[in-house]
Amino acid sequence: MLRVGTFLPPAARDGAPVTAHPEVGKIPPDDHALFLKLLRDLTDVEFVHDLDFRRSFVRDGRVYCGEVCLNDLDLYLWHAEVPRDPGGYALEALRTLATAVPVVPDPARFATGLDKYRAHLRLSRAGVPVPETVLIDRRDTAAAAPVIAEWGRALLKPRRGSFGHGILLIEDYATLRDLADYLGHTPAGAVDGTFLLERFYPNDPADWVGTTFVNGTLMYGYRKRGHRFTRLSGDAVKVYDPDSVGGDVDTCEVPPEHARIARSAQRALGLPLVGFDLILSEGRPVIVDENTFPGLYPDLFAAAGRSLSQELLALVRDAISHRPGVLTRTEAVR
Repeated sequence: MLRVGTFLPPAARDGAPVTAHPEVGKIPPDDHALFLKLLRDLTDVEFVHDLDFRRSFVRDGRVYCGEVCLNDLDLYLWHAEVPRDPGGYALEALRTLATAVPVVPDPARFATGLDKYRAHLRLSRAGVPVPETVLIDRRDTAAAAPVIAEWGRALLKPRRGSFGHGILLIEDYATLRDLADYLGHTPAGAVDGTFLLERFYPNDPADWVGTTFVNGTLMYGYRKRGHRFTRLSGDAVKVYDPDSVGGDVDTCEVPPEHARIARSAQRALGLPLVGFDLILSEGRPVIVDENTFPGLYPDLFAAAGRSLSQELLALVRDAISHRPGVLTRTEAVR
């Protein structure tokens, strides 16, 4: 009997932000209930649910949730919000567990996708179009001055941000310099020692496309409604969700080139659940954001003729069949 541990909490029914209900997850409640029912129907698998790695402890390299040692599992599956502070405990616990047990998603790959700088770097090296970036020591903002002068405008992005929070338009070096000086004299100045600058590409919000992948397959495309965009300047906007609740989207077709680029990005990050936001700049699609918590919208799944619970079940089955030491059906025939 295979023993699989999970931490896959459902989202809140009231649509409240995660910050208001830190215990809730990302999977819509109705889909979550059906998903758990489908898992119960799997044979030769024992599931141990609600093993919250964020409330675990590590003793001599073994990860414990209460009296359950996660190292004794055959597989661990998770999809839940994690603290985004650099060097936080939650991802460290998952990395420790992954040295002994298959963990899905892989915490190292997840951490890369969560970090805008590392995600952009991974995609760029895979030949995927992303904005030009500069990473600097916040104590040496002068290093960015010639780049800002060359670009004209840049976006200053929190490396582990979400929902458009904290993204600033930088139109001259003096603004960046003074911001660094301000942060250096506040408690927030100790949070991150780097600045990530991303070249700003003029674009029309009407061309913005979001994508969602489950188990490596593109589920659908969508667009944010107009009120989800906010102006940074006269001709520059960003997606902004002040309450971090998501939603307010409409389904849209994903043009072939957008789909090709997004699929290449998914393969480069190697995450089973991921999304990408694309803009159109001078007729060329560019990925401007990687989402380790992609939009899981029940109405969009229905419009695409798909079932989120069934797609998640397929993800679990694949994770089980691809554990180290388990032969796939094709390999067994060989």
